[in-house]
Amino acid sequence: LQSHGRAERSPCSGRWCLAMNVVQPETRMDPNPLPLVVRALERAALQSTVLPYKRFHVLFERTVPLTRRYEVLDAALRELNDGPDIDYGVLLACDNGLPGPDFFRRYQKYRWDKYVAAMGDPRFKSATLKGKRELVAAERAKVHLHALRARHQERDRECA
Repeated sequence: LQSHGRAERSPCSGRWCLAMNVVQPETRMDPNPLPLVVRALERAALQSTVLPYKRFHVLFERTVPLTRRYEVLDAALRELNDGPDIDYGVLLACDNGLPGPDFFRRYQKYRWDKYVAAMGDPRFKSATLKGKRELVAAERAKVHLHALRARHQERDRECA
């Protein structure tokens, strides 16, 4: 690009754009991100890995508000499993590898007794990082197993 007689480099060219994982152009985004979120969570579960929040947010156009993104996430979690015993939201990961506070709130809401047994009563004791990591590891293992079983059941129905 030329500007005032000097050459300028595009801010989204070469390695910089790739390192930033920028999705260009936005017009390629799916207007209904629910199937994208469901597939991303299923893929993470089947591969025994996590979905970083950064990758989750890339599934949406930049103009989509956070409240809408989390509404879509809640719908995706219900679609993947409608019961409270399996929460695919545990696969989302912050930079520290743990899911965000939304997972722990859901866990407390739907599985209070199990939360208290594992972490202690949050009214009297703060959860430790070690306790959170142990709880998350166990829950991720359950989600991975659930996804594998669902995949096998799907294949059995196709073959029948």
